[in-house]
Amino acid sequence: MSERIVIDFDDEEEKPKKEKETIVIDLSEEINKIEIDNIEDTYEEKILKKNIDCSFRGNSGLNNFFESSLNFPEGIEKGFRQSFRISLRDDFFNSVLFNNRYVILSSCSGYVYFIDRFTGYVEHKIQIKDQIFEKTGLVISNTVYLSSLKKIFRYGKTGEKSFEPEELYTAPEGFLIWSSLNRQGNKILFTEQDTLGGTANLVLMDITNPDEVFRFELKVKKALADRICIAGRFAFVLIDSSLLVFDTENLTGEIKEINVSADENSFLFYSSNRLYITTVNYELYYLDLPYRNTNFKNTGIKNNYINSAGSFGDNLFTGTMEGWNLFKSTGLKIYEYEDEYENRIESISRNVIVISKSNKIVFSNLNRFQEAEGYVISSDKLNESEFIISAVISENEIFILTRKGILESFTNDKLNIHI
Repeated sequence: MSERIVIDFDDEEEKPKKEKETIVIDLSEEINKIEIDNIEDTYEEKILKKNIDCSFRGNSGLNNFFESSLNFPEGIEKGFRQSFRISLRDDFFNSVLFNNRYVILSSCSGYVYFIDRFTGYVEHKIQIKDQIFEKTGLVISNTVYLSSLKKIFRYGKTGEKSFEPEELYTAPEGFLIWSSLNRQGNKILFTEQDTLGGTANLVLMDITNPDEVFRFELKVKKALADRICIAGRFAFVLIDSSLLVFDTENLTGEIKEINVSADENSFLFYSSNRLYITTVNYELYYLDLPYRNTNFKNTGIKNNYINSAGSFGDNLFTGTMEGWNLFKSTGLKIYEYEDEYENRIESISRNVIVISKSNKIVFSNLNRFQEAEGYVISSDKLNESEFIISAVISENEIFILTRKGILESFTNDKLNIHI
């Protein structure tokens, strides 16, 4: 392309040549001003460049908090929109995982799905023979770790669209992998239990050297919780009515008696240097960390029933049969939403809380409590109702999964046109 444009006005023959009109435009300076490097990446390109971690219940503290810049679209001009919906016609018990490119699902029938997080296109689907997936795995720097009842698999090249699973671990004969996976540094933690009962292990596996496995033996009389809560270097697991406190650096642990009535169904989560626990009477207690003893203190928070809990900072949330609540860590109630349906807290960001009510999902504004948007997740079959088992927040998306395999994605960039 020429860097100069010359325009001559020479169609009037009678004009002397010296009077011929000429316009010269020099483009060289303007061309040099265009810098390709200054073109901003699209939203998808920014996400694809990220190293993303994803854990069961948001993070290793199991408090349902997802670090995200997602905002509630305030006002009548904006709202949430469904960006895609797919039906996998499969059964799921565990939670949604995601990395920079895919939503990752694993089913009870042994199928593993890698679904484009922007379009909902199923890029990869394969059944791993003789495996059942019931617990939730991990994503560490976009690398995916999935656990079946017997094995742990790694998918390390999904960014290159290579989906060959690498088998990292097999539970000993007679044992099942009992918990969802959790992480402390380069170590993956999980529990496994003898199918005949009585014996279990807390297992630590180094992801840089998967053959390096450490087992801490446990004795179980009644029940072993299927969740591991990690706070700093310590891992906490409820066993019977006691608490396992395990030091992941020194590889030492002991069973501690606790002064509250708890069982394997109690919620145990970590937030702001406190370990929280719900009791069988639906009270919420806390333990300051680092701990000197395991005498939990009462927050003063009690509900008739607690089906879910979460937190960030000094904000505590509980889901109940009659709605959901927000408290400060002092026990002061900030907000109470009353409902005729059971509300379950699925995920929390700084601006939005995601609540499920059987087959309905609700996004509530944590800056203006009176603002919320709700959607029904409908079944593909007549006279059949869906049940939401997982809803997670990632960047600007909320991914929702039902037990029968409906996956929907919502974003907050809908523009409402009013005529």
